[in-house]
Amino acid sequence: MIQDSVIPPVACSRRPDGVTAWTQRDYDILQSLAIRIRMLSVSQAIQIWWPHNASLRGPHRYLRRLTAAGLVHRYVINAHPLLAATAPLTSWKPGQPEPDCHELSLAARRRWNRPTIPLEVFTASKQTANLFGGVAYGLPRIEQRDHDLLLADAYVVYRREHPSEADRWVGEDFLPKAGFRIKDPDAFLINDHGQMTHVIESAGRYTPKQINSFHEHCSALDLPYELW
Repeated sequence: MIQDSVIPPVACSRRPDGVTAWTQRDYDILQSLAIRIRMLSVSQAIQIWWPHNASLRGPHRYLRRLTAAGLVHRYVINAHPLLAATAPLTSWKPGQPEPDCHELSLAARRRWNRPTIPLEVFTASKQTANLFGGVAYGLPRIEQRDHDLLLADAYVVYRREHPSEADRWVGEDFLPKAGFRIKDPDAFLINDHGQMTHVIESAGRYTPKQINSFHEHCSALDLPYELW
């Protein structure tokens, strides 16, 4: 569990006005939203930063403090209930057989079978994105929100089960575009030399064609991937 120690001044030398000090948890939440994932629900945030907290009151108050400081934005959106995914639909690495794109597409799409519900979510503010050198802030487009919340599920799993690898997680918005009409993978694991070593993708409601296109892109670059 992350403790509320204060970040050394060098790590927060560009604090916004009105914020006298950042705790380690502040920094971690803001960095996650600025460069790793676009959006987190309250329950996902609790799983990462308050896993042993039986009450919602403390986390809600904490996140709303960051909202009041202009560091995050709070929204209530209509979204599919969280899937709470705990493992990828499939994993692939160079040398393995090609995936069955049709079966994977069926598995991906059959998960979305419940009516939408109001969901409280948080995103980086423009100010926070600028502080971390990111470009993603505010709500994603409506058609991307379920997809991005599923990616956040994957991030929760990495934070809880593979914390050292979660530290190497970088979202697509923090990296250059792959190319014209090429779908950028959702997130990468980056090694100490700045090289991409692994791809993490939210399958959302992908068609077989979309899954095949994603696979071919990763295969051409010899990049292992997980499709969530």
